[in-house]
Amino acid sequence: MLTGKSGTGKTTLVKFITGKITPPEKTMFYNRQDISTFTPDDIQILRKRMGIIFQDYQLLEDLSVRENIVFPLRLYELGETVIESKLKQILQKINLKHLLETPVKLLSAGEKQRVSLARALIHDPEFIIADEPTGNLDRENTQVVADILIEANKAGNTVFLITHDIHLLNYLKAKHTVKIHIIK
Repeated sequence: MLTGKSGTGKTTLVKFITGKITPPEKTMFYNRQDISTFTPDDIQILRKRMGIIFQDYQLLEDLSVRENIVFPLRLYELGETVIESKLKQILQKINLKHLLETPVKLLSAGEKQRVSLARALIHDPEFIIADEPTGNLDRENTQVVADILIEANKAGNTVFLITHDIHLLNYLKAKHTVKIHIIK
């Protein structure tokens, strides 16, 4: 977990990790390979191993909740049977079933964040990056998101959480062992 004041570079770090911007040489490594030397194809392979929850959602506003959640699976060209099975599994964790056919542009901020969470987790990523995943949520939904991230970590996923939400930090510390790094 990474925390710190606004403007300390937390989101920039996420952009380095996800390949949105190239990090300086020999500062970030994946499997002992310098990320700064990755080709665009290498970055795509790396991103397929990640589930990313953006603080600004990065959803496709004109698509439905269903279409947004399964979007990564369509990119991987999985069959409809696999897609529907994975969708059913993620809907058991994240309560969105009643909104599946709703266009994302009609959702509240909290609902959009839950769609973003479902999309990030649907393909069983090895590495989950959550950049302020509870910034637009009330206390109850913050705890739901935290519990889902805890379960993902217990299932073997690496979870890299960036937040300045004190309630979330305290909730996580009470429920799970976390390593907290503070950027000043």
